[in-house]
Amino acid sequence: MSTVVELPGGTATLKTDDELTNKEVKTLRRSARVATAIANQLTDLGYDEADPDSWKVITKLPDDDYDTLDIFQRTCVIVRLRDWNVDGVDRPTDADSVDDLPRPVFVPLTVAAADIKLSDDFSVDGAVDPKAPTGDSVSSEPPLVEETS
Repeated sequence: MSTVVELPGGTATLKTDDELTNKEVKTLRRSARVATAIANQLTDLGYDEADPDSWKVITKLPDDDYDTLDIFQRTCVIVRLRDWNVDGVDRPTDADSVDDLPRPVFVPLTVAAADIKLSDDFSVDGAVDPKAPTGDSVSSEPPLVEETS
C-alpha cells in the first residue's frame, strides 16, 4: 500500500519500498553514497550536528558539494512520488523543482520520502531457500552432476 503524505493544500502519494523497481533502488543508493561522502567530509572537518559551534565548518564546503548534500532527499521525492494533489503547487519533476517547493510542503514531503529501507537481507536468515532455483535464471555453465558411489 502506498504512503500518503498530508501536505498544506492536498496530498502526495509515495511508492512503498516494495513498489520500487530495482533500477529505482539503485538510483537511490547512488544518491545516498554521494550525500554520505559529503557528510563524511563535514565530519572530518569537525562538524557535529549537536554542537552549533561546529556548524561553521559548513562554510568550508564548496558550493557544489553543499548543493549536493541533500541530493538523497530530493532524489527520494522524485523516485517515490506516485501521485500529486496539492493545490497551487506544481508537481516536482526533478531535484531543482523539489528545491522550489514551499517549505511547508518541502519539509514533510522530503522527510517522508527519505524514510525508506534500501538494504536487502541477503544473509542465510533472509533467504527462504538459498538452494532454490531463481525462476528465469539462465546459466552458460552445464548443471552439476552428482557422482554416485
